[in-house]
Amino acid sequence: MRRTLSLLHRWVALAAGLLLALLGLTGSLMVWQAELDAALNPAWFHATPAAACTPSPRPVADTLAVLARAAPNAKPAIVLAPVRPGAAYQVWERREPTSGLRREHFVDPACARYLGSRLRGAWRLDRAHAVPLLYELHSKLLAGDAGHLVVGGGALVLLGLALSGIWLAWPRRHTRDAWQRVLTIKVGASTQRLWFDAHRAVGLWLAPLALLLTATGAALVFDDSTRAAVALVLPVERLPPLPKTPSSPLPGAPVPPDTLVATATALFAHATWSRLTLPTGRSGMAEVRLLQAGEPRVDTGTTRVRLDAAGRVIAVHDPLQAGAGSVMLDWAFPLHSGEALGLAARLLWSAFGLVPVLLLASGLWLWWRRTRRHKAPIRQSH
Repeated sequence: MRRTLSLLHRWVALAAGLLLALLGLTGSLMVWQAELDAALNPAWFHATPAAACTPSPRPVADTLAVLARAAPNAKPAIVLAPVRPGAAYQVWERREPTSGLRREHFVDPACARYLGSRLRGAWRLDRAHAVPLLYELHSKLLAGDAGHLVVGGGALVLLGLALSGIWLAWPRRHTRDAWQRVLTIKVGASTQRLWFDAHRAVGLWLAPLALLLTATGAALVFDDSTRAAVALVLPVERLPPLPKTPSSPLPGAPVPPDTLVATATALFAHATWSRLTLPTGRSGMAEVRLLQAGEPRVDTGTTRVRLDAAGRVIAVHDPLQAGAGSVMLDWAFPLHSGEALGLAARLLWSAFGLVPVLLLASGLWLWWRRTRRHKAPIRQSH
């Protein structure tokens, strides 16, 4: 069994190595996606000087009004609050049905300025599109839903490799010398022994992190299956689903978007809103996402308030009061990105992204040495 598992570990790793290395390298950068985007596009993500313009009393409505004048054909679906006070509001359109790309607009409602747009995931190697392109590469391999499934499969493969690697490296005798041998790199040994020790020791030391990142990565891709599996053993909240396709305008005067935000934030006095999904579908359902202090996801939060066409609250998800199953699901993304555990975790997560490259390189070298040794001609004595 050990020999079979060793062969399976080796050949699966060699076959999937390039994919895993790509996911590791892009993931290493994605830990810092907000900072990278702000550095590349300061006009969008840095605050406008406070004295430049008058703050808007209706920021969402004014943002949509500026967008309507600058891009009359735009069909806004989601409005994102600024990443920092005074920065631009973001307006996302729905994904294009054929390409799967999404147009993103930037608006300064205080100064009534349209700042520009970009097409998220488009093959454009410029400052505006660099980080969204990197995100789409990491999460979907730039191949839409099919690529998303491949990424999820890659996470499951790496999870299997981590488990099999732990089993193969685990010492048969639990003595101090045995553990020291598998967890250290022997100095002064042959090149082949150094590579082997590095492959085994690095894999064992970082195995817990590998299991965490691969499990959460797979959970994010196969979210429906993960939610159903968790719900079998733990309580999970189920919010009414948001419509996935737009419909014709609803009859009657729509509820002002700032009223929707105010209604949601009134339920959580110390929370800040981060995202508004505008009313869509026959039900006219809208969603406001908020961030409360103490949430694991510190960029946008996971607090959600869903409202009907009349602006009435119909469902609320409070991650600080949710059941165990919902809490587990809420932790998946912030654990995968490292944001839930602070700067030290983000640095460690970023460094871990280089590990698949190291393991692939060391595994390839060891395989090449083994293959060359087996193919070497046998010298015959006379």
